[in-house]
Amino acid sequence: MFIHPEGGHYDPVKPYETLFFTEPNIAEDAVDAVVAKIEGAINRYGGQVEKVNRWGKRMLAYPVEKHNEGYYVLIDFKGTGDVLRELERFYLINQNILRFMTTSRQQ
Repeated sequence: MFIHPEGGHYDPVKPYETLFFTEPNIAEDAVDAVVAKIEGAINRYGGQVEKVNRWGKRMLAYPVEKHNEGYYVLIDFKGTGDVLRELERFYLINQNILRFMTTSRQQ
């Protein structure tokens, strides 16, 4: 977090990518709803979605909650720490999402 010259904190907008996967048998409209909620959270907290890439069903390296496959989605976005906190909160309360990871991208 940076200190704004006029006082207070300034949280810069940085590029990130977030990758998550859901249960493999999730309906397409349920995936659409999850993606829409994530996009809404990013926009609501001052971020900007750049690209949504649906990888579809993929084999997992190891079983996760008795699943050998998962439906993967990768989202590139720009945002602040507020966006990251909201995404993590959303991922943790959403029962369809089995695993997630958000990382910083090079500018």
